Amino acid sequence: MPTLSDRALSLQESAIRKLDATAVARTGVRFHRLNIGQPDLATPLPMMEAIAGFRPAVLAYGPSSGTPACRAAAADWHATSAGPLSPGQVAVTTGGSEALLFALLVVCDPGDEIIAPEPYYTNYNSFCTKAGVKLVPVRTRLETGFSPPSAEELEAAWSPRTRAILFSNPGNPTGAVWDEEALAGLVAWAVGKDIFVIADEVYRRIWFGRPVPTALAIPGAEQHVLAVDSLSKTWSACGLRLGLLISRNAELMEKVERLGQARLGPQPLAQAAAIAAFALPDSYYEELRSTWGERVQVLYEAVSAIPGVRTHKPEGAFYLMASLPVDDTERFARYLVETFEDAGESVMVAPGPGFFASPAHGRDLVRLAAVLEPALLRRAGELLGIALSRYPGRISTP
Repeated sequence: MPTLSDRALSLQESAIRKLDATAVARTGVRFHRLNIGQPDLATPLPMMEAIAGFRPAVLAYGPSSGTPACRAAAADWHATSAGPLSPGQVAVTTGGSEALLFALLVVCDPGDEIIAPEPYYTNYNSFCTKAGVKLVPVRTRLETGFSPPSAEELEAAWSPRTRAILFSNPGNPTGAVWDEEALAGLVAWAVGKDIFVIADEVYRRIWFGRPVPTALAIPGAEQHVLAVDSLSKTWSACGLRLGLLISRNAELMEKVERLGQARLGPQPLAQAAAIAAFALPDSYYEELRSTWGERVQVLYEAVSAIPGVRTHKPEGAFYLMASLPVDDTERFARYLVETFEDAGESVMVAPGPGFFASPAHGRDLVRLAAVLEPALLRRAGELLGIALSRYPGRISTP
């Protein structure tokens, strides 16, 4: 029997999707799916009209870094918060996932290291494995609202092989928002070490109290910052698979172009929809924040009311992390899918260990996504409380 690569054998199973097949196979139970960040909001009509109106004579290859029109539209849209950007400082990618992978490939060699505050988006682990990069975690904690790590903590994680720091703001899975002062501190530390900053800003337009700053706007860091964006969440277009990698570092962007050439180009149809997205009025984002803000508040209140559960009120994105009084959230998540039901209903959660570098961590945590209507979120919170009261591995709390 031939042996697979170490890379393949070390790929982590998705903490978010690992129980989907089990849930599908279980009949007679309706699952409230809080495990996957799939928005249920309608994709904006102008984007759908752009897709319907896409009528080229030939479905031809697109340019490696995106069509000129899409790159220009993306540059103009991001410039409203990041400062002047040219189309050449934007690369269109096949989803934000490819943008993150390209970022790692262009700044790291195999064996290099990146620092990532944890808990972090679970697929950072897989991207690093694919790129042959070691992810070095720095812990942030529920008790402090997942505030960013200090300079001392970052110094402890740094080594001569450190090439970048990677983080999401707003946080996935935490919902935490780092303000301008906190963000500037992280970027200043990275600039002082002469390493790159990979800022995952996929949720940056979804905030509930104060606008979320972009790392691209921090002066003096122009050659160090790479920002990643995606149409998946803000525009409810996950299936479009269109992302962006943005940097003012000309040498870096030229190498990103070469990476793109090796896989040809992202689909032009998706870019037509993106151009329509970037033309939406400010009122769209105001309504978006209102909708997600209501849902996050409902979920936060429902979860906070459960005895023994601790959580943090999100300030952005549409996730929250909660500490549950259980022996192991991996086992509890499986119990919800395989065993528990109340009046023919159950709930799905993403267990915490998948959001850490080591599966030994996060055993008390789950991530919940507020991707249902408010009434369904209230019911999901109720089901979570009932399940905890019945779960054999519940831990007694004071």
